[in-house]
Amino acid sequence: MDSSLDSLNQISAFARRLDQLISSALRDKFDRPISEITALVSIQNCKTFNIGWLANVLELTHSAAVRLVDRLEADALIERLPKDQKKQVGLKITNKGRVLAAAILQVRQDVASSFLSVLPDRQFADLAELSREVISRNVKSELDSYQVCALCDESGCGALCPRIEASSCLPEKVRQR
Repeated sequence: MDSSLDSLNQISAFARRLDQLISSALRDKFDRPISEITALVSIQNCKTFNIGWLANVLELTHSAAVRLVDRLEADALIERLPKDQKKQVGLKITNKGRVLAAAILQVRQDVASSFLSVLPDRQFADLAELSREVISRNVKSELDSYQVCALCDESGCGALCPRIEASSCLPEKVRQR
């Protein structure tokens, strides 16, 4: 067997399994579609989110994003803001939404930590560094960065975050130069 194909298979299986475990745990715990869960965290991570941007980040049609926003708003997790000059409706997370987003991020952290706990500290650090390198070289735009980091806990992002350079929503003090 070609060793590079085997390596690609192993890396793909690793990424797929981690995604499955996180998605499954989130759906089970919160009884919501993963699109709603991801939307809530994404909206929390940016002060200037709008429905069009949400549709792009989640790769939904505009009408599907509107329905998703309707559900989150009906549950008092987000609120619509007045239209801006471009006639786009902004989205803002509510306090109730922040509490749920924090719980979502905790579940994600717990599942990822458990999955990766088989690695010694040095290998864990090496995997994080390799992941950072691959992500940073493949994030080409602000949209890419929001798609890749849609379920990230931005409170833990530091100066080495691979999406900081592409993202205009992160505070200036943490963006790379």
